[in-house]
Amino acid sequence: MNKIEVMFKKIKEKCKNLLILGRYNNPSGAFLLMWPCYWGLFSYISDNQNLFFYLINFSIGAFVMRGAGCCINDIFDKDFDKKIERTKNRPIASGLITINEAIIFVFLQLFLGLIILLQFEKIVIIMGFLVMPLVVTYPLFKRITYFPQLVLGLIFNWGVILGNLSQTNKFNYEILYLYFAGVFLTIAYDTIYGFQDLKDDKKLGLKSLAIFLEKKNHYLFLIYFISFLFFLIFFLTNFSNKPVAVISSFLILIFLYFQYQAFKTGNPLINIFKSNVLYGGLISLMIALQNYL
Repeated sequence: MNKIEVMFKKIKEKCKNLLILGRYNNPSGAFLLMWPCYWGLFSYISDNQNLFFYLINFSIGAFVMRGAGCCINDIFDKDFDKKIERTKNRPIASGLITINEAIIFVFLQLFLGLIILLQFEKIVIIMGFLVMPLVVTYPLFKRITYFPQLVLGLIFNWGVILGNLSQTNKFNYEILYLYFAGVFLTIAYDTIYGFQDLKDDKKLGLKSLAIFLEKKNHYLFLIYFISFLFFLIFFLTNFSNKPVAVISSFLILIFLYFQYQAFKTGNPLINIFKSNVLYGGLISLMIALQNYL
């Protein structure tokens, strides 16, 4: 093998590890960031002609920004990740990617995200920038509060607002019902996800809602139910076909109930978490159908 082949092999391996760092090999989280964008977009469709354009931009933006967020998280958590069984083989923790390489990759992804954001109207661009401080500082919250899942919920569902603004160009306060429905849903499923690292997080002195609710996890059902209530209010407030709105809302309640029961009966936590990719898509479909029924 000559020097050029060796060089290309190293570059290929480095690119592979950078993609793993951004979790591009495991896109579940990107879909969970993408669906709320679709919810907001479908909540008020005013421009059918450019609908596909918006969907493509929100999709690419979700994958790129989730990748950047994961890299930022791993930069902050490199020392913790080395001591946690589930995360010890991540590229930074295992030494396959240096901090400087990770920072460069973060800026590359943020630049791509900026290009996507600039395709939208001014109000969408402004609101897109407003959430960035939380995106950057999110990894720090697990060090100071038991409620980092709340912060993640606020971040992951910001796309509801951006999606709606892409269609209306003015802030609609009723969209906040849909936004908080997503926030509470994210809190619930990310708390379930956090139970995987319960023992390691406690040893390291990290905080999470999973630790806070360890012996009273029945409160998770309350969180799911609050999510359902916000979905219900949103559907009833925004759509004229009330029977369809109620049916859609109670289908969502059934989804959430079965997810909670899966947790209570000991189903694999990662499977419960990933099931939200399917649920998010179904909710997108329900919201879209409301505009045509």
